[in-house]
Amino acid sequence: MFSSSLSWVFTVVFVLTGAYSLVRLAELGSEPERTGSRVVELSHLVMSIAMVAMAWGWTGGPTSPSGLLQIVVFGFFTVWFLARAVRPTNGHSLVGEGYHLVMNAAMLFMVAAMPQIIGMDMSAGEDAGGGHHHGGGTEGMGAMPTIPTPWWATTLTRVFVVLLVAAAAWWAVRAVRAGRSAAPATPDATPPGSGGGVAVAAPAAPTRTAGPRLDAGCHLLMSLGMAGMLLAML
Repeated sequence: MFSSSLSWVFTVVFVLTGAYSLVRLAELGSEPERTGSRVVELSHLVMSIAMVAMAWGWTGGPTSPSGLLQIVVFGFFTVWFLARAVRPTNGHSLVGEGYHLVMNAAMLFMVAAMPQIIGMDMSAGEDAGGGHHHGGGTEGMGAMPTIPTPWWATTLTRVFVVLLVAAAAWWAVRAVRAGRSAAPATPDATPPGSGGGVAVAAPAAPTRTAGPRLDAGCHLLMSLGMAGMLLAML
């Protein structure tokens, strides 16, 4: 489906996002769950793994066991974030929940409509050898019949690309703002009413991998990576 160089680019991108999500998921496991962030990080982790596998053609079409599993998993995440977008709670904004909804819906569409997007009858390859012939560039593609890409597949692909690029721009702005708003701590600040005699150190915040800037950067990278893969599939 992709050239080797492009597959490596997608691999690097989604290994980075997957590693970040795995670390964050491990950190959140030791904290009380109040915001649904574990589901967010789990969806990002599963999505990153699926995108790496898709980059190398390790997964089959929508009718293969791996494809059906992805449809079920990303279908669940899509419904989950749709419900949260309708009624955002615990400080989660509609824009944030809508972003996660778009990401999982794009994954669901990518898996379910893959034969139509790439213009290949992948069922023939799956019947012949487990569906692995459509991966790894153009090797093996000559054995599979081509089909015309329907207009709806092209249109929806482009719609998702536009949404993902817009989301990437939004996360880029958030990353810049987070960097500008970060202020150094002042441990020798004297709280009001203390008489000015003794400097009281501010309590140290618990160490976390995530910060507003790093978190926004991960979302930015994932958005661009998914948009790039959708464009490469056309």
